[in-house]
Order: sequence, then structure tokens, then C-alpha cells
Amino acid sequence: MRYEVPISEELIDELFPFWASIFEEVLPDISREVFLGAEESYNGGTLYLRREGERLASTCFTMQSKVVPSLAGLSDVATDTQFRGRGLATELCSWAVEEFRAAGGEAFFLGTVNPAAARVYHRLGWRKLAGANVMANILSGESPEAYLVDYFSGEGATVEEASPADRIPIIPLILCPHDWQVLDGNTSVCSTRYATQNSCMGLFVRFERVRLSGGTWFAARTAEGKVVGLSTARRDEPGGFQIDAFTHARFGEVWEELVDAAVGASRERGEGGCYAVVSVEDEEKQSWFEALGFRRAGSGAEFELGGRRVASVRMEKKSA
Repeated sequence: MRYEVPISEELIDELFPFWASIFEEVLPDISREVFLGAEESYNGGTLYLRREGERLASTCFTMQSKVVPSLAGLSDVATDTQFRGRGLATELCSWAVEEFRAAGGEAFFLGTVNPAAARVYHRLGWRKLAGANVMANILSGESPEAYLVDYFSGEGATVEEASPADRIPIIPLILCPHDWQVLDGNTSVCSTRYATQNSCMGLFVRFERVRLSGGTWFAARTAEGKVVGLSTARRDEPGGFQIDAFTHARFGEVWEELVDAAVGASRERGEGGCYAVVSVEDEEKQSWFEALGFRRAGSGAEFELGGRRVASVRMEKKSA
């Protein structure tokens, strides 16, 4: 069976307990509201489902970006324990791949920490990305690394407040290896050069939590809608904001604009000042913040980076 978002509440009421029993997930990467159609303007969602009699047996769900339709993510691949070993999930995932291919898709992303599942995905064309428990199925047959080099060609980007349009396009940006260790201290997103990235479809959720806690975040997008940089402004308890930003190496010129957007938002929303917390080993990032008027003000919280603790520098923005 195949269902396109929006999905009926009756079916959602059946799906969520099914997924919770398998994944033991308290906060799913994709919320109930999304299945009901909350992001219909930005992303196309398709549920593939198999029943055995009346019983739900296996599922997978795809989300294809409407802004960058060459990109999609796969999630909620699940099979009831009673029906495993019969290739049901493989059948559904193969169906999803072929439909994505027919729709002009190029890069299909998923995350898994399950080696057995990874072997199945590999047989279907997915390949593990270095420094991550994330896999990419590049439908042209080229390697994910080669695809991402070409994907981030070009120049020029515009900074705007982030939206659900960025749910899928932030995945290739974050999964690229970056020189800076800590890309965004507010969401604990680190470069795959230094720490294993386990999240894929859950990356958008991390950034949305900044908004839900009273802050905001911004995306730098090319004319084609590709996300090449992100910034965040996270409200802290004293009324100030912690801000951070990073870009793909080819689009470093937009970093200052991303920081300015985050700083501007913090000044509009809070009475306290704003500051950044930067890894002591990210010396270039420290110097870039200093060039924008940030000054060192002691130490910040340590970062967890690939199994080791890394000290940080707190950098405060001088008042205008």
C-alpha cells in the first residue's frame, strides 16, 4: 500500500504505537503534524506499508524536498518482529527508491546504527558516509563524496529565517566534512572529521528545538534552494542569547551575514547580550568572531568531541 501526506488520523494512530514499539522513540524525528500535512508546501511525504491480514507488518517513509527535489530522506523503516526475515522492508525500500528515481531524484539519505540494516541498505545502493552512521544512495551510481563535491559548486547565497523547506537540504551540508570542529554549539553539531554524526532525519529537529525554546535559526540558501550555511540564536536563562554559525567552505563569504542575522534576532528578542562558545582548537573561527566585534571573556562549557572533552572559549559581543 502507498499513502501520500496528508495521512488520515486513523492510520497515524496505528503507525505511531507501531513505530514506538520497534524504535522505543519518545520524540520521533517526524512529528504527527507533519504526517497530517503541516509541511505540505515544503516537502512531499510518502508512506509505503505492508499488512499481513489486518495486521501492520512493515513500513518505510520518504520525504522529498519540494525546494530541492533532487534530495530526499528515508525513515521509519520498520518490520514487526513476527514478520522479519521475509524481505518486506527490502521490498518497500526498493519501491521507494524506484519512485524517487522516476521523480528525478539524485540523492537519498538515511541514518542507521544497525549493522544488519546497513547491509540491506548497501545491497539497495546506499553507501556509508565517512564519519557518520548516515548512508547516501546516489542514483547516478557515483560515490557520495563525488556527488557532494559537485552539489556544492557555484556561488552566492541569501540568508533568511529557516523553515521546513530546510529539513532535507541541511543534511548534505552537515554531512560534509568541515575544517572547524564544532559547527554549531547550540545544537551540538560537529564536523564529521572529528566526531561521528549519528543523525540524519533528526538534524532538523535539533535546530527547531532552538526555535521552540524562544530562539531562532537562519539558513543561507543558493538560488536553487541548496542550504550552504546555518546560524542559530538560542535563548539562555539570564535573558541573553548564545549564537553560532557555519558554512560550507565554498560559501565562507556568507558567514558574516549569518552571524549578523543571529545577533540581530537576539537583540530584538532579549534584554541580555549575546555571546558565542567556540572550541579552543577552532582558532580560525575565533578570529572570525573577533573580526565582528566579539571579545574573549573566559571559558565556556566543554564540548564532547569524538569521545574526548574539548575546552572552549566564551566570546561576547560588544554593545553597539
